[in-house]
Amino acid sequence: MENLIRIFGEGGEKCFFAYNIPGELSAKMEARHIPSLRLKMGRLNALGAAGRLAAYCRANGIDVIHAQYPRENITALLSRLFYRTPRVVYTNHLTIHTGFRWRILNRIFTPHNHRIIAVCREGRDIMVDNGVCADRIEVIYNGVEPAGPPVRDTEIRSVLGVDSEAFVMTILARYEPEKGLFFLLDVLARLKALTDRPFCCVICGDGSEFDAIGEKISALGLGGCVLQAGYRTDTPRILRGSDLYLNTSSRNEAMSFAILEAMNAGLPCVLTDVGGNRDLAETDITCGKTVDFGDTEAFAGAVLELMENHSLRAEFAANAVKKVEESFDLNRLAWDVFRAYQY
Repeated sequence: MENLIRIFGEGGEKCFFAYNIPGELSAKMEARHIPSLRLKMGRLNALGAAGRLAAYCRANGIDVIHAQYPRENITALLSRLFYRTPRVVYTNHLTIHTGFRWRILNRIFTPHNHRIIAVCREGRDIMVDNGVCADRIEVIYNGVEPAGPPVRDTEIRSVLGVDSEAFVMTILARYEPEKGLFFLLDVLARLKALTDRPFCCVICGDGSEFDAIGEKISALGLGGCVLQAGYRTDTPRILRGSDLYLNTSSRNEAMSFAILEAMNAGLPCVLTDVGGNRDLAETDITCGKTVDFGDTEAFAGAVLELMENHSLRAEFAANAVKKVEESFDLNRLAWDVFRAYQY
């Protein structure tokens, strides 16, 4: 949403921002002087929030409301009870199968959306299963701004304390169950048994499983092969100093910005086959491999192949950059979203 507001604003469009809970994004909008409205949204005040939103749209001549999540979409649609002019476009970033209540709500409300955007093909299919009106859905991928030819940054290895000769893999992930980091460690343990080549997997992020993951690293004897880098602000440098990108999510992965950033840095990838990961790695232009979550042998084998096959790794690296430029260019995709507002 931050990028859409920036790109549309640079294109001469007037953008506004509505939010529920203050945070980093609302602070950024305030710093950029984007007109903003705080709406307290919940089941008990849904109509009240909708009425306030309608009044804000009427006062500011707003033509389109772009909702980012299910609850916000319903609030936006309810606002049309008070002010009919705005079209409501809804982007779903989730790949979660919902329960009965949300399936009913989706069947009632989503036929009234102007358009509904899925950020990956699996997300579209899951939305249909969840009762979302199929006729309103189109797939528009998330995107990044192409960085051009990748520039390696080998100095970051010494900053991290990683052997300059090691094969470096990176994963940007929260330490939460759905990110599959225990599975990642099983893969790395198997990889260690398959090769004598030194390697290091850098895990950037924090979360509730940080200490438990550290304990398993020790238990598996992976202390020299895994670096828990914690939360980092220099992840672009870390990606530029890596050889391969990994994603081991078990669920809830729609269209990962982290994978897109890795591709933009010219990294081939090995990913679990969830959400939009196959779209990123294998659809149309192949820049990586996807493996079923839980298949330790297959995942370790895919990593080993890319470790040992330099020409394949170079091919996938070049394809990653090409794919970002051709299929995931943020500036082009943003205007695809804008066209969805119009027709």
